[in-house]
Amino acid sequence: MKKETLADRLNKAMELAGISQGALAKASGVAQPTIWRLTSGNARGSTKIVEIANALGVNSEWLSTGFGPMKKDGTTPITTSPSSNTFKIAILDFEVSAGPGVINREFVEILRSVEYSQDDARHMFDGRKAENIRIINVRGDSMSGTIEPGDLLFVDISIKSFDGDGIYAFLYDDTAHVKRLQKMKDKLLVISDNKSYSAWDPIERDEMNKVFVFGKVIGSMPQTYRKHG
Repeated sequence: MKKETLADRLNKAMELAGISQGALAKASGVAQPTIWRLTSGNARGSTKIVEIANALGVNSEWLSTGFGPMKKDGTTPITTSPSSNTFKIAILDFEVSAGPGVINREFVEILRSVEYSQDDARHMFDGRKAENIRIINVRGDSMSGTIEPGDLLFVDISIKSFDGDGIYAFLYDDTAHVKRLQKMKDKLLVISDNKSYSAWDPIERDEMNKVFVFGKVIGSMPQTYRKHG
């Protein structure tokens, strides 16, 4: 059985409290990028864990370590498991830019979810687990030819660092992007598939700590509005 992580507990507490990441950031006094890193597993802990726990009404020890009761009244709410007959993926209120970059004001909030049959999911996602896939939106045209403005991206969020050449959703200095990443020796190349855009200056080894990978893009779906009258 998979060991429960801080990110798992934080997401569970947020879901039960009905609180979004933006609202949690405001209530706890913690920056939204920090909340995102915690919920996505890109940070292993925080010095503000007590403030976050208080905002959610849970025990800070439970949130930090998983030990003890979840709630301050000593209880642990019972949650229901999703049906095993469907493959459910959350659509997040999270925009990444195929362009100059988006400073996310909403950050990652669940808007809704979509469901696929298990057979369709196996074909589409090559056996990946639903819990490791999220759907996000893209704007900008720097990846045109591969990804168009408004497309929905299917992102494998279990990939938290560079994992071979491919398209990634990532933060760079707290600005969100979707770009093709390639490794060249000790440098990271950031490439736009639309040749009208120039490649970034290579990211040097000592700057790589500014890159936080949200996940690797495994597919996309057009979301183009066509006017017919």
